[in-house]
Amino acid sequence: MPTAAATSRGRAPSGDAATVGIIVNPHAGKDIRRLVSAAGQTSDAVKISIMRRVAAGAIEQGADRVLMSTDTHHLAERAVEGLDGPIEFLESPQTGSHHDTVAAARSLWKQNTRAVIALGGDGTCRDVATGWPDAPLIAISTGTNNVFPTSVDGTTAGVAAALVAAGSVKSSDVTSRAKRVSLQIDDPQRDTLVHEEALVEAALIDATFVGARAVSDPASIRWVVACIASPSSTGLAGIAGRVHPLRRDDPGGVLIRLGPGSRRVRVPLSPGSFSTLDIASVEPLRDGDTVVLTGRGVLAYDGERNTPVSAGATISVSVSRTGPHMIDVDEVLRLAALDRRFDVCAADHPSRKDTHGD
Repeated sequence: MPTAAATSRGRAPSGDAATVGIIVNPHAGKDIRRLVSAAGQTSDAVKISIMRRVAAGAIEQGADRVLMSTDTHHLAERAVEGLDGPIEFLESPQTGSHHDTVAAARSLWKQNTRAVIALGGDGTCRDVATGWPDAPLIAISTGTNNVFPTSVDGTTAGVAAALVAAGSVKSSDVTSRAKRVSLQIDDPQRDTLVHEEALVEAALIDATFVGARAVSDPASIRWVVACIASPSSTGLAGIAGRVHPLRRDDPGGVLIRLGPGSRRVRVPLSPGSFSTLDIASVEPLRDGDTVVLTGRGVLAYDGERNTPVSAGATISVSVSRTGPHMIDVDEVLRLAALDRRFDVCAADHPSRKDTHGD
């Protein structure tokens, strides 16, 4: 398999090459929630089609390198079969887990990638940010919980990424820093001090093991800290969204404690399935403020259970604008159009080849 150290197609890259990275999570949109709710499934065929359009868009707009993550399903290789361009495949640990996404993001960071397109849900975007905290990112939703990523056409995303990577549009004009929920977990019983991050929300679940990771029992949720809280969201972020809405550009976050109180809300914790939740308190959090929480259970990040904690653990939680640099695709293309980046010179037109991404 070709690796990122050697170009598999096209000319050899220079140190200032316009490099676009593409990361896909083959497991996004396929978890256990499809067995217990009306959640849809994002098939391999759909992801392959999106990746092909992304790569075609980046190549069309003149990317010098298109670096693609590889996985146990070989989605990247299948996506670009027969597509001509400077495409390379990243080496992968091939664990079949989130570690592959983290490793791919870290590899793109080391190779001076200037724009990254990630296909997945909230958990996938969190893994990308774990591997590369400052990633210049376009997040395309193909997961179960899609609060952080958005629906973007693959072709358009590829074109926008190439424009940013080449410097045709200044990154500072079209990016904004995402928020992040940061946790410091001090657990004397487990003799650990752990730092974790989430891009949408963190929550404490009354459970004794990680299990299938998805959170499905409404009675088990003890508290939620969210930095994005939309009333239209499904999942843990939807709890905050229906009592204290927060847009992704709003400052700060919110702490929701669940339990007996004066307020009850209906929330879709999974697609097509609604639960009634008791809200004990709602506490807005300013950027940089730290709240110290306790409790036995399992901490969930962006909808997935991850870290068991004992009753004696202290969990320091804060919200800050230290997440990935999110690329505004619409603004990239608007500025490029105003600068006539899509105009074709008459002399170039006869030799121009059509590229097909579908």
